[in-house]
Amino acid sequence: MASKNIIADLNKGEKLNGTNYDIWHRKVQYLLNEQELLDHLTNVLTPPEEGTTAQHRRDEQTYDVWCKKDKSTCFTLLSCMHDDPLEEFENFQTTKAMWDQLRLKYGGTSATRLRALTLRFNQYVMDPKHTMAEHLRVMSAMIREMRSAGNDFTDEQQILAVIRSLPDPLWKDIKVVLTHNEGIKNFDDISRHLELEAERVDANRSATLVAKAGQRNGRKAVDPKA
Repeated sequence: MASKNIIADLNKGEKLNGTNYDIWHRKVQYLLNEQELLDHLTNVLTPPEEGTTAQHRRDEQTYDVWCKKDKSTCFTLLSCMHDDPLEEFENFQTTKAMWDQLRLKYGGTSATRLRALTLRFNQYVMDPKHTMAEHLRVMSAMIREMRSAGNDFTDEQQILAVIRSLPDPLWKDIKVVLTHNEGIKNFDDISRHLELEAERVDANRSATLVAKAGQRNGRKAVDPKA
């Protein structure tokens, strides 16, 4: 069950995109550990030498099984990437070679990478396909990435970035209210407010749709030709 949840997270909002390596590589390791494939990140099995003995045949069978598992591990990593890194890393022959190159490219904490993380966080806008819970999960992951990279945003900076990420015009008035709400002290506070507000917005939208449907049905009853 846990591996299914991790796969769902990776396929929704946390696929590798070049700036979220810190959280991504930890979740991938959890996933591979549950699938008993974690050792493929660090080990490579050498092909057996040629031979005709019973031991050689057993060694060949062991190697064939390992190759199939390693290819499966490669496919798992690639399925957890967005298109750009996928195209860059899909031709690696072993999981270890791919993993080592991923760490070299994305694992370092450079000033350029830190700026990219900060810029992405400050400019991020809620994906219209995401629920509020999914949106907050994405922003929480970005905060963790920046913290691990050395940029620990203050509570106020986190709150303002979350408010700024809400799309206009639906959230325009609510953003003003949230900005001046002195009861919101940290990310957890703003998350609770937004989840409750999202429920209210969804309820109002549903009520509006029901009311419009009732009006249309009423007009049809008055005018059968309508």
